[in-house]
Amino acid sequence: MAIDLKFNQDSLGKWHLDTENGDLKKTDSLDTAIYISLFGEKRASISQVSEPTLRRGHFSNEFSEVSGYEEGCLFWLYTSQAPLTDKVLAQINDSVGNGLKWMVEDKIITKVNSVVTKVNGGVNIEVNIINGFEKDSKYYNLFVNLTN
Repeated sequence: MAIDLKFNQDSLGKWHLDTENGDLKKTDSLDTAIYISLFGEKRASISQVSEPTLRRGHFSNEFSEVSGYEEGCLFWLYTSQAPLTDKVLAQINDSVGNGLKWMVEDKIITKVNSVVTKVNGGVNIEVNIINGFEKDSKYYNLFVNLTN
């Protein structure tokens, strides 16, 4: 039974909801939830970005029924505003964990392990999703090309 809508990345790197037979295609994987959790832009606080129009934020946060919860993570903040130092890589890694924390809290998975490394001016994010309900965990390697 499908659990989520399927996203598809085109040849230009843009993401779209996938369709099949004139309807939105569904998937049994956690891919879409992970993409939204990591690449959806959580709104930055005033201490992080002083200009309100530059704080970003995912549109779905306007409809959240959970007080204080925001979709996405601050991955965008650390990759767009600072050189990739060890400190920034650690902040990106923390942001990845925070973005996926809801899946552990909702008992969809049991644990998230991530490793962030600098690769050719970009960031390589390795995320290991551990699901205690299945024999094997699913491994995701997300490579993001950044320009700094």
